[in-house]
This record gives sequence, structure tokens and C-alpha cells, in this order.
Amino acid sequence: MITGVSPVTGGTVSGTAAAGNSGAEGLGKDDFLRLLITQLRYQDPLSPMEDKEFIAQMAQFSSLEQIRNLYRLNQVQQATSLLGRSILAARETDGLPEQVYGRATGVRTSGDHVLLLLDNGTEVKADEVVSVLDEEGLIQYLQGLTGSRAWVRVYNETGEVVDLRQVLVDSYEILNGVAYIISGEERIPLADVWAVG
Repeated sequence: MITGVSPVTGGTVSGTAAAGNSGAEGLGKDDFLRLLITQLRYQDPLSPMEDKEFIAQMAQFSSLEQIRNLYRLNQVQQATSLLGRSILAARETDGLPEQVYGRATGVRTSGDHVLLLLDNGTEVKADEVVSVLDEEGLIQYLQGLTGSRAWVRVYNETGEVVDLRQVLVDSYEILNGVAYIISGEERIPLADVWAVG
């Protein structure tokens, strides 16, 4: 069965949690502390911030940190649930849409991102996963590719992708758990398919 997945973000995020992301997405804890220090430094000496206001802001900061930590833990737990499963991910590489297929073998975090390590050595962001495939779902997906044109990666001697070539998918095959598309006499690993269509 093919299971569609929403981004591995835990669903809807409140405005407070969204503000907890650092970088371009919102203010992080360092930004909050800088803002608070600046506010204290430049406050009106004739009307200083009251203790209640300061305590309320610190409580908001504490709540923000707890929500952010729970959000991150939820992301990691959801990504961990994909270990050992075949996934399809969609991302952009150099402005081109790219399909990535593989079996999830590891999870790691980098900055604000949760990354899945695939059995082909590729890493994808957990929120780029669009489908989780069991054996039946993989067969359905491969059947859907039959008769389509696929763009396949071309590698150099060091294993770097140097070009794409188009092939017609005549059929498919699964050998020892590895999915292949068949084009003429050529067997191409599904992991080498860049895009279909």
C-alpha cells in the first residue's frame, strides 16, 4: 500500500511554536534574549519595566522553549518511525524537481532539520517525504510507472551525478528487495530515477 504522508512536523503548529524556529522562520531564544536585554537597556528610567512585566516575558520565553523542544522531539520520533521503510521524497536540486527513493536506515538532526539517511547514501529532510511504501505499495507504484518516460541519473567514475538521460519504462522487477525499472534490456535501480513524466 502507498501511504501519503504530511510533512514530518507533527501537524499544525501554533503561532508560539512557529516563532520558536530560529533562522528566517522566526525568532529563536538568542533573538528573544537580545530583544529583552535591549528593552531593559533602553527603557525609560522614569517609568522602568515592572517586575510583573519582566516575569511575564520570562514565562513566555520558558513556554516557548518547552514547546520548541516538544516540537523537535515529535519530529525526531516521526522520522524514527520511518526506519526500515521504503520512502519516496520530493525535493528541488538546482531548481529542478527531484524524486528520491530509498529505504530509511538512519535519522539525524542538523540545525533545525531532521534528516533521514537512505540505504543508497542519500539524505533527505524528513519533511520532504511524500510517500511511505510497503511491498504492495511499491508494486503499485512500479506498475504505475510502466509505459512512462523516466529521467535517470548518469554517474561518473567517482559516483557523482553528471547528467540525466530519458528512458521508457517497459516493466519493473524486484530482486532481493531492490526495485528496478526495465527499459529494453537495461535494468535500472529505482533509486537512480530522478523524475518521471
